[in-house]
Amino acid sequence: MGFGGDSVPLPDGLRHLVGATDQLVSVERLVRDDGPGRGAPVLAVRNPRGISFEVLLDRAMDLGWADAAGLPLAWRSSRGPVSSARHEPEGTGWTRTFGGGLLTTCGLSSTGAPSEVDGVRHGLHGRVGHVPAENVGWRLVDDGDDRAVEVTGDVVEAGLGAPTLRLRRRIVASTTTARLRVEDTVRNEGFTPAAHMFRHHLNLGYPLVQPGTVVTATADAVGERDRADGWQPLPWTLDAPVVAPETVLYCRPRAGSTATTTVRAPGGEWLEVEQSVPTFPLLVLWRDPTPGVNVLGVEPSTSRDGGRAQAERDGEVVRLDPGVARSYVTVVRAGR
Repeated sequence: MGFGGDSVPLPDGLRHLVGATDQLVSVERLVRDDGPGRGAPVLAVRNPRGISFEVLLDRAMDLGWADAAGLPLAWRSSRGPVSSARHEPEGTGWTRTFGGGLLTTCGLSSTGAPSEVDGVRHGLHGRVGHVPAENVGWRLVDDGDDRAVEVTGDVVEAGLGAPTLRLRRRIVASTTTARLRVEDTVRNEGFTPAAHMFRHHLNLGYPLVQPGTVVTATADAVGERDRADGWQPLPWTLDAPVVAPETVLYCRPRAGSTATTTVRAPGGEWLEVEQSVPTFPLLVLWRDPTPGVNVLGVEPSTSRDGGRAQAERDGEVVRLDPGVARSYVTVVRAGR
């Protein structure tokens, strides 16, 4: 499927050498036709000189499979792709339809553990990650001195008597280097103040995640979810997969407008996650070393993992007045 007329054209000298723009980079809309993912719409972005990735249109425009010039980036769960229609919103049902992928969006009214607030039940990591996108479009754009693929769309979390929160997502992927940027704006479209929580849950797997991989960040470890003291320090060298409890490490970014987490494998493969600090004041690192799992989560977040009720007590819930928006930016770079 080609690019629309509002895309920037190729330079004349290059246009003369190809039959169509999407000979070099393409976006194709597909529908899964097998298993629990049957019926799920996907944008397949093939971007040979940058990052290629799937956009999961029925799941908040999250990112599924991703690779950088043949380097696999994203972790995938044993469940694999699942249609959002199979979402189990109560309690921890989210885990049964969590297929992994490079980016899973958590929010918009709750992230972290299940909880109940004012008679409203909030399941694990909220609802938005299973809400289909609308107004989806894509084109080629100029991005500074670079040319990039841009994918945009809206995701609306709403309910009768509940806040109306609109997520406007813009994904910008360089066509010349392995760099991808996710720009999100969440707006309260209702007429009363709305509680808001948000997280970019990036899921990394082998070969980036293996024994000897080192995780560093321009952030300081300040606690673990399940330990009162003696938490994991940074840098963090990952061990071989073992049957052991997962680790959820909380880190506070150092002073500055952005913070960067770097994951470097012993073979030289690397990935960076850059987060906007003013709106993502916390970095959550999640490690499950179980054999057959072996995942590392790098998660820019507005709060810790206790869920909506605990976040209310800790003052970690964002309040959006009517018409007010809050923007988030996460940048992924990779190489070897």
